[in-house]
Amino acid sequence: MCGYTDATLNTAAALYNKEVEHLLEYQDYVLAYRLRAAVGGKTKPSGYLSLAEYAALRLERQTLAKDVLKNADYRGQLRKVEALTEALNFGFWHNPGESIEFLKRVIEQGGCRALESEGTFVEELLTRRERAKLTERHADLVAVYYLGLLRASAAYLDGETFTRLRAEIEPLREQLPFFVLPGEAYPLAAEAV
Repeated sequence: MCGYTDATLNTAAALYNKEVEHLLEYQDYVLAYRLRAAVGGKTKPSGYLSLAEYAALRLERQTLAKDVLKNADYRGQLRKVEALTEALNFGFWHNPGESIEFLKRVIEQGGCRALESEGTFVEELLTRRERAKLTERHADLVAVYYLGLLRASAAYLDGETFTRLRAEIEPLREQLPFFVLPGEAYPLAAEAV
């Protein structure tokens, strides 16, 4: 007997899952940053955030978002929350309104190679080191998941199709590997080949 109770093991598992979810959220940020940079134009993001910078801004956004309704003059705080939301790519993949606006800008820019297929998504948005770290199955899973979120958002106006597509994609999140390596904002053109 190891001496751990079921409650202790459940608590440890919950903490681990929360930690993994935070890392996946950062990975969401990195891939959104890379995709926005690839599209360019109005979608081009501002400076790239390291994991530590992202975590600090994420905590700041969370605190401001909680406090915004407590303040009678919430407009200034709300603008700050919106600026942090933009810097963090917060909700980029999971907010259909954000995704639809992004897809409109992709169309305005003439498209984006990374969105053409699962293979080009991996080729364009993951660094060589990240691709080497992932198995082919995991790389495909990453592309299917993130492109699936965008496809579901594109169908948002048709509620039934949106719900079906999201229901197909959401279970994949639990299987996503964490592969983003700190300090790698986006693949360099020569490295991506």
